[in-house]
Amino acid sequence: MSVRQSVRPLRREQGPGAALRRAVALTAGAVLVWTGGTVALAPAAAAGTVTPTVHCSLPAGQGQATGPQQMSVDLSPSIVDPGGKVHAKVTLGPSPATSGLSLNDVPTTPSIDLAMSGGATGTVTVTGPQINLNIPSGKPIEIPPYEGDFLIPADASGPISFTPVRNLTRTKVLGSTYETPCDVVSGGGSVGTVTAEGTAGHPATLNAPAGAVRPSTAVALSGSLWTAGATPVPSLCAADGGGCDPGKFASSTLAISASGELSGAAVLAAAGTVPDGSYLVKVGDGTKEATAPLTVRAFAPAGPRSIALSRAAAPLGSVVTVTGGNYFQDRWINTVGLDANGATLDDTAVYTKSTADGTFSAEFTVSDPAIAAIQVDEGNDPATVLTTPFTVTDASATLSAGAAKVKPGGTIAVSGGDWPSGTTPAAALCGADGGTCDSARITGSTLRIGADGTLSGTVTVAGSTPRNDYALQVTAGGTQVLTPLTVAPSFIVLTPSAGPRGTSVTVIGQGFAKVATVSVVGLRADGSQTSDPVRTKVVGLDGAFSQTFKVNAADTVALRVREVLVNPRTETAAFTVQDGTVPAGPAFALSPPEGPAGTTVQVTGRGFAPVATVSVTGRTADGKQTSDGYVTRIVGLDGTFALDFTVRDPATRSIRACEVLVNGKIVQQSFTVT
Repeated sequence: MSVRQSVRPLRREQGPGAALRRAVALTAGAVLVWTGGTVALAPAAAAGTVTPTVHCSLPAGQGQATGPQQMSVDLSPSIVDPGGKVHAKVTLGPSPATSGLSLNDVPTTPSIDLAMSGGATGTVTVTGPQINLNIPSGKPIEIPPYEGDFLIPADASGPISFTPVRNLTRTKVLGSTYETPCDVVSGGGSVGTVTAEGTAGHPATLNAPAGAVRPSTAVALSGSLWTAGATPVPSLCAADGGGCDPGKFASSTLAISASGELSGAAVLAAAGTVPDGSYLVKVGDGTKEATAPLTVRAFAPAGPRSIALSRAAAPLGSVVTVTGGNYFQDRWINTVGLDANGATLDDTAVYTKSTADGTFSAEFTVSDPAIAAIQVDEGNDPATVLTTPFTVTDASATLSAGAAKVKPGGTIAVSGGDWPSGTTPAAALCGADGGTCDSARITGSTLRIGADGTLSGTVTVAGSTPRNDYALQVTAGGTQVLTPLTVAPSFIVLTPSAGPRGTSVTVIGQGFAKVATVSVVGLRADGSQTSDPVRTKVVGLDGAFSQTFKVNAADTVALRVREVLVNPRTETAAFTVQDGTVPAGPAFALSPPEGPAGTTVQVTGRGFAPVATVSVTGRTADGKQTSDGYVTRIVGLDGTFALDFTVRDPATRSIRACEVLVNGKIVQQSFTVT
């Protein structure tokens, strides 16, 4: 029976709230009618399964639903102390009820009531954790299998049989919690039995992987009827049970719960300590012990060995990552530099071990200018030698500070290339001539150097830094580079800063008076205004603006922005008129593109609908809106906008700008929370 068939006719309501009340009623009913789970997941082998007929009472006046529903319950342990805890794994089939609407992320808590008979009477409830469900329209609602615990009565004794009597689903819709009970009306039966008696005299059980495991890997172990709260100790024995050695396990996370359940893993020692073969794994807790068969088989290469370098060339001081595959596991791998004649440069040698999957990774420092190749061998075996060419470069590292302008206390993106990889960069602010460097004027840095020598990240300038022209200095592994950086409470940035006549320049402003009107003009070399018409723009509440200005005058050398009827504050930026075609400007930009939670990002766009409202939001990895509030701005007549968006939610992975109620244009750029 579908939900639409079970809904009673509603009296037609009048008034402005009628449509909303009808929508709420339909939504609540549509969301709350399921009690089933997916049939694609089969129950565990030890689980009991019944398929009774259930009768569901749907909330919000949506009627009734009756039909068969499969129920599988797996109970453990099989023997439990009176008053002890039982763990249940529940898998349900589809409910006889369906939803009339498609809804997403509905908070749902499932539960099942089990009636006890035999060694105890009464009813126990298994409740699963709250989950968020996506509900398709007209299809059975699928609740994934869930788990929960319950206690048996303290006076229980002997075998106790458990029979499902009811499912109950709680959902949160529109701020309220609704319950949908589905009672078993016929065709039920027991899904399992647990014996209530003292467990002290019963032997413990131990489960180990049935397939082969590798040395140096974690072996998952489980069992029941262990001594509650005791400390389990694993050891590895010969197949006949002799020669047990706890040293053949390097570490263990095994633990015993209050109900005597063993869980966790033990990590085998390396291949040299644990040869291939058939063993018994034994666990003892000081009172009880149990064994289980275990087969150990180390990784063996399926093909020829291989090596690769993260960089084929790098300057002195760089750290190059050398990786390889198809090696025997847990073997020493020797990595060393060779000169042009093939002679070994002993001081460059690095040693590491291969992993359980036959791979290795070594950090090789380019410490000798004579290095012409890198050689790898396995355990000093000449038959395993592999060599790959390498070049020590003297290329100068590059450094760029993006727009090269930042407000005191602001953050700016930094990039570069040909830096010594594997080193940690540090930043300082120097005078414009490169002297008097002060690292205290850089209060934050996320700079890093990739394996290919690429420098990326951001730096934050101290809020007390006075207005001036500076040089940003970055130092790493003996390499030091400067790039110009202007620090000013207000400034403008031109994109592009050069182009032929007819170029449309996006003028981005920061630090201007809120809601002030600014004028944009072109300037000649003598400071006079060019023939290009004046453009104006209203500054946002965050002191930022964006405006396009078409440069048609060939004698333009700069663009000037001036506040009208306020301070008037004036800022200027150079523009070079060139020959060639008009370049296309960016459609959307973030500055900086990364930073810690709390970073204020300047969001600028062009190519949007004039006078449209644009909404800017943070987005998580799955595309959902973050907890940060949205920021709106009216797009200018030239299709540009500029605003500040503060990223507070650490789940942010990108920032999105979307036109509202126009053509719905959406532009999105990645943002990294560091």
